[in-house]
Amino acid sequence: MGTETVAALVGDLVGRLSAIAEEFGARAAALAAASPIAEPAPDAEAALVRRARTLMEQRRARARFLPAELFHEPAWDMLLALFVAQAERRTINVKTLVSYADAPATTSQRWIDHLHKLGLIERITDVIDRRRIEVQLSEIGEDAIRRFLVAIG
Repeated sequence: MGTETVAALVGDLVGRLSAIAEEFGARAAALAAASPIAEPAPDAEAALVRRARTLMEQRRARARFLPAELFHEPAWDMLLALFVAQAERRTINVKTLVSYADAPATTSQRWIDHLHKLGLIERITDVIDRRRIEVQLSEIGEDAIRRFLVAIG
């Protein structure tokens, strides 16, 4: 493979990566620009958490009747788990979050990276054990999930 061919391939790759980065930025900006919803009353907040739990249970139940690969959405599973954990004031580390995704660890890690790039989650390194990383919804992510749960209610 000649130098010119390699240079052309690298140039093409850089262009594609730039387009992906712009798309991520546009999506994150759109999420950030969405007008915030009013803080729900405690009973309304509990209803949203119940709705999120119901969605999680329904997703698990489908696997008892249909092939799991038909409905494989590890990012959605993780976002719902983070929403419920945040409402319950629980922390979730990466290992626990991966278990909610019901996907291979490498796939789940890629989705965690993707959700972080989109600004939907935050990763916090444990100050005592630097190997332990906790994950939580970002303000943008929490607002997006809350809006969805309100919309389907």
